Amino acid sequence: MMITDIHCHLESVAPESIASFIAAGNNIGAVSMTLKSAIQALALKQQYPDAIELFLGIHPEVAADEAMIEAVIALIHQHHRLLSGIGEIGIPFFYLDDKTALQKQLLKQQGAQLMARFVAIAADYNLPVNLHVVEDDIELALPILNQYGVGGALFHWYEGSLSHLTQLHQQGHFISVSPWIFVDDHYWQFVQAIPLSMMLVESDAPCKYNGKIGDPSMIVDIIAAVANYHQISVEQLTLILADNTRRYLRK
Repeated sequence: MMITDIHCHLESVAPESIASFIAAGNNIGAVSMTLKSAIQALALKQQYPDAIELFLGIHPEVAADEAMIEAVIALIHQHHRLLSGIGEIGIPFFYLDDKTALQKQLLKQQGAQLMARFVAIAADYNLPVNLHVVEDDIELALPILNQYGVGGALFHWYEGSLSHLTQLHQQGHFISVSPWIFVDDHYWQFVQAIPLSMMLVESDAPCKYNGKIGDPSMIVDIIAAVANYHQISVEQLTLILADNTRRYLRK
């Protein structure tokens, strides 16, 4: 049965890992972070047209000038028929650690404005979004999605409060689960609370887990662990995830 790694920085994954995962009949969601990675992801989509779900966008933790933003937006317009969605976009979080509260607020507002530009494009083309939104930042992200009428967003590797989880579930959004479940018990506890009807899986490769470089094949272990927790078969969960992925991609 086909499985989809819905969030992967594919241009940074070893070509043999990509080839073997796809040869096994699986799909990969390739997200971009910069103009360079967007161009590389496009080339991979042309190499594997049926197996790659292509998302173009600018990562919120990247220092992108207006020229880069406009260049990525131009690529989206030029290649929109090849796209499965817009991403990785969202709200900056991690690089703000050393900033003052006022600086954080300003940078998050700027980040939200950039996210809104990409969400507006997603709405125009009726494409889903692949989001980097951490914890309470959903308070900034959800109004943008609602403003442009973009439903069924993917909150990749999301971890937050149970009330926020309920909010995302009620609004029909999705969450993708990463191999971090094998590293951080607090995250694994959160994943156990995610309703299966809104769950997808991801590697976020080449992100490292316990020093091991992330790889799309790692989602096999995620599926096994989640199926075991819910006391259902891997086959049952694989079918549920495939249906969720189809709904997310609007196929």
